[in-house]
Amino acid sequence: MKDNRILIVDDEPVIRATLVRELQVAGYDVSSCGAGQEAIELLQTDNFDVLITDLLLPDMDGISLLKISKAQNISILVIILTGYGDMASAIDALRLGADDYLTKPCDTDEIIHRIQFCIEKQKLLSQATYHQLKLAGEIERRRQAEHDLNLNEQRLQLALDAASDGVWDRNLLTHQSYYGENWHRSLGYSDEEAIFDDASWEALLHPDDKEKVLRARKEHSEGMVDKYEIQYRMRNKQGNWQWILSRGKVIARDKRGKPLRIIGTHTNITPLKEVQTELEEARSELENRVRERTAELEEINVALNTLLKKREKDRQVVQQQVLDNINTLVQPYVEKLRTILATPEQHMYLNILEANLGELSSSMAHTISIKFSRLTPTEIQVANLVKMGKRSKEIADVLNLSPGTINIHRKNIRKKLEITNTRVNLQTVLSTLS
Repeated sequence: MKDNRILIVDDEPVIRATLVRELQVAGYDVSSCGAGQEAIELLQTDNFDVLITDLLLPDMDGISLLKISKAQNISILVIILTGYGDMASAIDALRLGADDYLTKPCDTDEIIHRIQFCIEKQKLLSQATYHQLKLAGEIERRRQAEHDLNLNEQRLQLALDAASDGVWDRNLLTHQSYYGENWHRSLGYSDEEAIFDDASWEALLHPDDKEKVLRARKEHSEGMVDKYEIQYRMRNKQGNWQWILSRGKVIARDKRGKPLRIIGTHTNITPLKEVQTELEEARSELENRVRERTAELEEINVALNTLLKKREKDRQVVQQQVLDNINTLVQPYVEKLRTILATPEQHMYLNILEANLGELSSSMAHTISIKFSRLTPTEIQVANLVKMGKRSKEIADVLNLSPGTINIHRKNIRKKLEITNTRVNLQTVLSTLS
């Protein structure tokens, strides 16, 4: 875990210090800063695995920092941190490449769970990418091998066309045939064993090929096809079957079109057939490897989906636990305090505490307005008390600020909520935003 470096960017020193301390206790190597430009400089000089940034920073927003960090290091994990439940901005961040988001306040277990989930997800994606690249490389090597085999096949074919292993010349009237010297030598026969007649030639044909060879010769002789070209097997001197490419053409006909003479070449293409067999085997092996890699990628995809579903289930469980803890561990003591507090001021603080607990519970299940998320933490406190019906002096006493400062905050709140210079009641507007 200590190998993972984390950079925290938040303009609230207390929040920043708390996150640094808790993550360091968890074993992470953590750095922090309070502004976006400072974060950019750190990202340029240091190598971080995870960036946790607030949505609102003094000099830029978290979305801009997200874009810059991803542009500098595509593999960095970015978690958006917002204290206002800004779901719309969080979704935008996810669309732009953020790996996750958290809402303030967030406990240590939740943030560590999110970090670990993002790191594990990246590992799985890296493994998937590695397998994809490996498979792509293997496919490319197979394609190159196939290309080379095809190229060799073409070169061999040209060579065979230029210099055949023998020639033959057949008189179709007398049925006499002439076979060149290389014809019988290519089959391993000596000059004394040379073949001089069609009967001997037919005796060497493979039984399965004899019918198609004689039919091809007849079809060309009768003018049904333009040329005679066929592949067949012949038995050589060693008793093995040797592949032959035979090409021929009728070169003389009588006045009625009856064929008189046909000449052709005899070429040993056994090496070419062997290459074709190797190519077919290579193609078959490649197809098997592709199927295997596809199955592996499908398994990885299933694992990723399972992790995502578990993460969502864990989030719902944690959310429900927080709500249950507030209702069972906190609310009963609030009610008990109400019975023992004596002064109005004490009751006022208790009412504020109870209202804030209600807001916290509500934020676990609902999203507040985008406009409300633009307020600073102090403005949120002031807005919360205004919504409760507190006057500026009462708010000043609660927050230990001057009434004038509270009035300035009220004006800023109206401005950010876009109700400046209107007669709209601020308390009414705030009540509609929660």
